[in-house]
This record gives sequence, structure tokens and C-alpha cells, in this order.
Amino acid sequence: MTLTLPGLRAFVAVARTGSFSAAARMLQVRQPTVSESVRRLEAAAGQPLLLRTREQVRPTDFGRRILAHAMAAVDAADELEGLLGGVPRPFTVGFLGEAAAGRTRDLLRAVESRVAGDVRLRRYDVDEPSCGLLTGQSDLAIVWPPLDAPGLEMVTIATDRRCVALPASDPLARRAEVTPEELGGRVWVLPRTADAAYSGFRHPAAVGVADVAGTVLSGSLEETLELVAAGRGCALASTSTDEHYARSHVVIVPLAGDVRCTVALAWRAADRRPAVRGAAGEAVRLFGAG
Repeated sequence: MTLTLPGLRAFVAVARTGSFSAAARMLQVRQPTVSESVRRLEAAAGQPLLLRTREQVRPTDFGRRILAHAMAAVDAADELEGLLGGVPRPFTVGFLGEAAAGRTRDLLRAVESRVAGDVRLRRYDVDEPSCGLLTGQSDLAIVWPPLDAPGLEMVTIATDRRCVALPASDPLARRAEVTPEELGGRVWVLPRTADAAYSGFRHPAAVGVADVAGTVLSGSLEETLELVAAGRGCALASTSTDEHYARSHVVIVPLAGDVRCTVALAWRAADRRPAVRGAAGEAVRLFGAG
């Protein structure tokens, strides 16, 4: 088997964009060149790596496993080319909402001490809970586990108390804390995401609410809080939500029993670049298990 960097770039670009034509534009080559590169990679693998539908192109289950390694190879090559050319590639740290809270500064310092190029922060919403890691848009990410992403490694950097975001008019909004039994019979705002683990953890059933009157989907934290403020439902949140996204007509009430969620620094397991591994190791040293 002969692997080529252009072939891996083509596969990664199609997986990232969901389109052969978009991948060709990204790589500045003709679409038949991209198609042939992917065909050769699939022939070498002995099975399809991409599932092609009329709406989009996405990796197969086996393709997702290969993609993690292909991204690592492409990222390493891009980084090496940047260093040799004197223009290091930007290093992106993705984050979800308020996930990192006050630890963002320390994490960025750990990354900047190991990266030659520009370090950038990029915010993601609940429809992409891996914060760009699975699409290769981020090098490291600050996430809210659990995630349905077996190709990622994580280290816990903090914990946060779980709460419920309630309309200010809700009788429970005046309480110091609430129990799951008291939250029955309500409509809940849930994240609009394909990640089953992330979605399930943010469903009220995950904290013991048995009686759910209905659900409303949201694509972002801001949208969630607006829906709560408008009286369309309530939503699971955290103490950090109140600290960073205080919203009029929304009250964040802790769940009884000190129920907690975790914040983690995540990276692709196949990514062996020194900057990624070094920053992850520094996060372990700084924060341990949170």
C-alpha cells in the first residue's frame, strides 16, 4: 500500500466539507482529482471510507477511524511545512460556551509555550460538541463530556454544579435548589445535535426527571436561554452558565444533592504532534482530575 499526502488531504477535505466540489475548492484542484485520490485510498482500504448521498458525503464508521489518523498526518505535514517555510500554521483551541470558565488563560499559556505559530480561540455551539476536533478544525478543545467520540482522548480540568434554567415566572425560580421530582410536567429545551451521548446527558432523564411534558430543540446556548426566557421550556445548565450568560427573565437554580458535570481538555488520540501532547500533559499537571 502506498499512501500519499495529497490523497490523505483529499479524503480529509471531503470529510470536513461534506462535498467533493467543496473539497476541490478548498484544495484548489479539480474535482476529478479529489475523486480519484479518494477512490485510490478506498481501494487500498478495501472498503468504502465515505458514504455518498444526494444531500451530503460523510465518513462511514470505518472511515471515521481512518479519518482521525489521516487528520493527524495532514496536521503534522502542515505544521512541518509551516516551520520549514518560516510561517507556522495557526493552532486552534475550540471551546463550547462557558466550558473553560476561569481556566482558559492558564490553558492558553500552556499551549502558547509549545506552539511556534499563532494560537486562536474558536467558539462552537451545541450542534458541534467536539468543538471542531472531529472535523479537524481544532487542534485542542475544551468540551463538556460525555461525547460519542471514541477517537478522542480527554483530561478533566474542572467540575461544575448542575443546575436548571427556569423562566423567572416559574414558582421554583425562587428556590435555593430543586429536586428532580419537583421538575416533572415541564417542557425542556434540548441541544440539537447528532451526538447521542452529549444529547442524552443533557436530557432531564439524566438527572432523574421522569415526567417530561415535551421538548424543544436549540442550536446554541444563547438560543436555549432565549427560549427559557420566553417561557418555552426549562433547560439543564450549570453554575458557569449563570456566571457567564446572565440573562434577564432567566433564573439558574442548582439541583439538590450537588449533582455535577465535568469540563475536559480533549484532543484526537491519533494526533502525536509535540505541541498537542505537550499542552495536554501540562493540563494534567495543572489541573489533575479537575
